[in-house]
Amino acid sequence: MNISTFIFTAMFLWRYATVLCHYNETADIESILQEKLFKNYNRYRKPVKVSSNRIFVNITVYILSLSKLDIKSQTLHAANWLTYSWTDEYLTWNSTVFSNIDYVRLPADKIWIPSVCNLQEISGRRCLTYDSVKDSRSEAVIHSSGLVYLTETMDSIVLCKFDVLHFPFDTQTCIFSFISSTGRFQNTYLAVNESNYESLLYIGNEEWDLISTNVQGTFDLLIMKIVLKRRPLFIVLTVVLPIVALSIMNTFCFLLPIETGEKMGTSVALFLTFAVFGTIISDTMPQNAANISWFMVYVTTQILLSGLTVIMETVVLHLYHKDIGRSETIYIDKVCTLHNANNKRKDKNEEKYECVIAKTKATDSEEMWKSRAKKLDRVMMILNVCANIISICICMTIITI
Repeated sequence: MNISTFIFTAMFLWRYATVLCHYNETADIESILQEKLFKNYNRYRKPVKVSSNRIFVNITVYILSLSKLDIKSQTLHAANWLTYSWTDEYLTWNSTVFSNIDYVRLPADKIWIPSVCNLQEISGRRCLTYDSVKDSRSEAVIHSSGLVYLTETMDSIVLCKFDVLHFPFDTQTCIFSFISSTGRFQNTYLAVNESNYESLLYIGNEEWDLISTNVQGTFDLLIMKIVLKRRPLFIVLTVVLPIVALSIMNTFCFLLPIETGEKMGTSVALFLTFAVFGTIISDTMPQNAANISWFMVYVTTQILLSGLTVIMETVVLHLYHKDIGRSETIYIDKVCTLHNANNKRKDKNEEKYECVIAKTKATDSEEMWKSRAKKLDRVMMILNVCANIISICICMTIITI
């Protein structure tokens, strides 16, 4: 081993020993610091040295992802990261004395916790309390100035009041209402100006776009709002366009020739298809009479028009086939019988001639009913076309406004 290698090895070992000693010294100092902080600390005591002083709690909510927005149950399912911060005057130290240690990381169940509740939360973790941080194993980071940061990640289920009037081009707003349940008793208030609702870490959702977030309120009530807008392309392709196509097909039922015998079958099939679509849409809507989607009104209108089409096609077919066969045979038989009874001596050619005249009269009556049926069919087609155009124009205008 040459001299340069020996010197380099010695310097490396000396440096490693220095770092190791410094690490052990820092670790020991941090243990001493924690012992000093919690020697006479009482987590159930108000964290101010003057009891009349106020405590301000800052709340920052980071939305991480939006798993589901359930319109029917009117709930928002989201993954959130909540950060609570406040100042604890009993957890302060001089960082220069303790090897420049500025932060200490501890379990949250060792320090004082403010009581804060989210009124819209229904997942079971509505309030931040002593027991909740113990169950969730939350952690707190404490600064040398006494500033405490408590963070929690949770899958929230928030109750929202959705407006489906403009479905599927709707925009929904959900509200998070935070209150301090013990604020009046311990002078604990929510800092509105310092609280935030952030979307920096938001991953995104396939169905909804996050438009904006904002915070407002008072010291007693902190309101955070999130605005979401639906991406309508999927629903337009799978629901709206098929229903519009069915309404157009319903009009063409009147163009089918009566002689084919397909008018009634086609009308009934379209009516049943409309009923299925109506059931599917109603299953996704909240059962609230005060908030009904205009698109649902349009679908219901199409179901009624389709049902009216079935009724009118029944009337048309009844008029078209009125007294065919039975009435004709009875009428011819009566004429021929009466003629034979009064003129027994006429030859067979004259008898045949009289019966042919009776049959011609019966055929004229049949053609009259067929003509009436066809005219009624055309009138109903015109009315159906007008009703479809008016309903779809009104519905699309109201929905897209």
